[in-house]
Amino acid sequence: MKTDLALSHLTVQPGQNARIDIDVTNTATVIDGVTAIVDGINPDWIRLEQPLVSLFPEESGVVSLLFDIPRSCPAGDYLIVTRVVSTLDADRQTVHDFWLTVEPYNALELTLRPRIANGGKKGRITATILNSGNAESTIRLSAVEPTRAASCKLEASSVRLLPGHEALLDIDISGPRPWFGQTLARTIIVTAQVDDTLVEELGTFNQRPRIPRGVITILTLAMIIALWALIFFLVITRLGASEKPEKAISKDFLVGAVNVPLANVAGSAGGTVIASTTQEGLPRITVEALRIGPDSELLSVGSAATGDDGTFTLPSLLPGTYKFRVSGDGFGEVWFPNAASAAEADAIPVNPTEPTPNINVELTGALGRITGQIELPPDAGAIALTVTATQVVEQSGANPALAPVSVTQVTTDGSIDLNGLPTPATYTITVTGPGFQTQQFEQQLDGGDATALNTIVLSAATGSISGTVFGDNNAPLGGVTVSARSGDIEYVVTTPTTGNRGQFEIIGLATLETYVLTFELKNYSSATLALALAAGADSPGVIARLVGGSGSITGSAVDANGLPLGGVVVEVEGDGFVTETSTLTTSGANAPAGSFALSELPVPGDYTLTFSADGFQNESVAVAFSGAGTQSVGSVTMASATGQVGGTVLGNGLGVGGLTITLTDGLRPRSTTSATNPPGVFAFVDVPPGSYTLTFTDPSPAPKFEDHVILVQVTGGVKVSRTVTLAALGS
Repeated sequence: MKTDLALSHLTVQPGQNARIDIDVTNTATVIDGVTAIVDGINPDWIRLEQPLVSLFPEESGVVSLLFDIPRSCPAGDYLIVTRVVSTLDADRQTVHDFWLTVEPYNALELTLRPRIANGGKKGRITATILNSGNAESTIRLSAVEPTRAASCKLEASSVRLLPGHEALLDIDISGPRPWFGQTLARTIIVTAQVDDTLVEELGTFNQRPRIPRGVITILTLAMIIALWALIFFLVITRLGASEKPEKAISKDFLVGAVNVPLANVAGSAGGTVIASTTQEGLPRITVEALRIGPDSELLSVGSAATGDDGTFTLPSLLPGTYKFRVSGDGFGEVWFPNAASAAEADAIPVNPTEPTPNINVELTGALGRITGQIELPPDAGAIALTVTATQVVEQSGANPALAPVSVTQVTTDGSIDLNGLPTPATYTITVTGPGFQTQQFEQQLDGGDATALNTIVLSAATGSISGTVFGDNNAPLGGVTVSARSGDIEYVVTTPTTGNRGQFEIIGLATLETYVLTFELKNYSSATLALALAAGADSPGVIARLVGGSGSITGSAVDANGLPLGGVVVEVEGDGFVTETSTLTTSGANAPAGSFALSELPVPGDYTLTFSADGFQNESVAVAFSGAGTQSVGSVTMASATGQVGGTVLGNGLGVGGLTITLTDGLRPRSTTSATNPPGVFAFVDVPPGSYTLTFTDPSPAPKFEDHVILVQVTGGVKVSRTVTLAALGS
C-alpha cells in the first residue's frame, strides 16, 4: 500500500470545518479496504468522509479526514498522527503526521451585579468578566457615566484571563448628590474589550437626595408655624413698648381684636447667584435672610435655594432691615454684596408689600483637582506625555474679557494630577505624546470638586514605510508588488513603471507593530525583510534588490551498476516552489537515456531534488543558487529498493544440491532449491527490506541432513550472503 499526504500544516478557525485528503494506492494483488486512525486530538472532533475505501489492485483512491473543531478547543498547535490501515492485513499500514493549528477565537461575557445600585454620594457595582474564547486574553475594561457628572473608578483597567475563567472587578461610583427632590438615576456604561471584540452592559446608580421630599414638607410646615409665631411675638412686643393711647371712648366699651393678613404687610427679596469662573447661574446655593433686630442682633427668618438658573426668591419677609448670607458646598461664605463677614455686609431695607430685587452675589468655588491614569500600548517604553486642562469659556457681549484658565502637566509614568483648577467650570482635557494620537474630552468640576478620570488608553499614531526596489543592475524596477503584513493585516502597493520608477510608499500603518515586507516580480527572485515601526514612526529609505533570470539543473539517474535509468521522477522543491520532471527512457539527439533537465527555477534559492522510481530507494540532492545559471548534479546512483539473499549450503564439508530452501517474513513464503552445479549454491532476488527466516530442508525420502533455520535482515540495495552447514542425521 502506497499513501501520500501533500501538506504538513493545516490552520483552522474554531467553529469551522477543515478537510485533509490522503491519496492511497493498493499495491497488493487482491482487493483491499483501507481506513484511517487519527491520534493527537479529541476523536469527537474528527470523522471520515467515507469510513472504508475499497480499492482494486493498483487502483488509487482518497481517504478524506473532516475536522469539526469546536470553539471550545484551546488555541495552539496539535501534532496529528494519522495511520492508514488495511482492513485485510493490519500490518499493512502507513503513518503520516502533520501540524494542526487552531486559531485564537475571542469571546467575552459581561454581567453586572447589582445592575441597579442605590446610595448617596457613592455607590458600587461589581462587574463579572468571563473569557468564553479559546485563548488566554488581556481584557481591557472601562466604565463611564455619559454626562461625566459622576466619576467611575475601576478596580483594574485590564485583566488577563485563561479560557473559561472569570474575574470580578468592583466599580466605585461617586458624584454630586442632589439636595432636594426625587432620586437621581445615573446610567453607567461598562465595556470589556479584547482586540476587535467588545461587549457592553448598562448599570444604574440611584442617588438619594440629601433632603427627601418628606423632610422638606415637614420643614416647610415648621417654618410657617415659626413665622406666624414670630409675627405674633413682634406685634405683641411693639404694642407693649408703645405709649398707651388716650381713651376716646367709654372704658366699658369692648373692642374686639383685628387679624391683619401677612400678605398685606410682607415684602420680598430676590436676585441671582452666579459663578465667578463662568458668569453663569449657580443651582442649589443657599441664600439666607437675617433681620436686624432692635439691639442690632441678626435673626435668621428664612432661606431659599437657587434654581437651575441661579435665581432665588425669599417671600413673606416682614418689613425691616436685612442682611443676606450666601453659601454652598465647595464655595466660601459670602455676605451680600461681596463681604466676608456680617459686619461688612450691606443692610438692605425691605418695605411692606414691595419686592427688593438685585440681591446679586458672585461666588468663587474652592480650587479643584483632576487625577487619573494613562495606559500606553505594550512595549511602548517610557514616553513623556503632556496633559492640559483648559477651561471652556463661552464669551458673550456681557463678559467679553473672561479669560480661560489652562493648567499643563508633563508625566512620564502615565499618572495625571492637575491641581489648582478654578471651579465651578468645564475643562477640556487634552493628552498628547510623541507618536501617539491625541485624546481630548471634557470634564465638569463643581465647586471644589476632586475628580478621578477613567483610565485613558492612548493609541499609537499611524506610520509609513517607503523606499525603492532595484534590480541586479542597480536600475529601479517598476511593476514590483510590495506587500506589508502584520498578523491578519496586509497592505499591498505596486511600484510605478514611469516617473518615480521603482519607488513605493505604504501609509496609514498601525505602529508599535512589526511588518514583514515582501517584494515580488515575475522572472525575478522575491525578497523579504522585517521592519519594526515605533509609535507614530515613519521608515523611509528602504532598499530592496531583486535578482532577475532563473536557474537550471541538469543530471542523470543510474542504477548500482552505472546503467542509465529512464522514467525516474525528479522533483525539485524550495522556497515555496515545486516542480518535477522524469529522466529520459531513450536517448535523444542531445540527451542520453537517464538524463533530465529542470529550468525556470527562481533565484536566488535553495532547492532539494528528490529522485524516486518503483523498485528503487528515493535519493535526495541539495542545490543552491545565488544567481541565474545552470548547475549539474552529475549522475545520481539509485539504490535498489529490494535486496538479495544467497549463499552456499554445506553438508559433511561439501556443497549439497537439491535441498529445499524457504525464505519467509511470516506472511509471504518463497522457496528455491540449492544448485547441484556448483553444488549448494542458492539465491533469492527482489527481496523487500525486513526480517526473514531461511529454512533448509532435505526433501529426499531418506533425508541425510537435519532441518536448519537461520534469521537474516534484508536492506534495500544490499546482497546478504550466508554459508550454512547442515548437521547430518544420526551423527
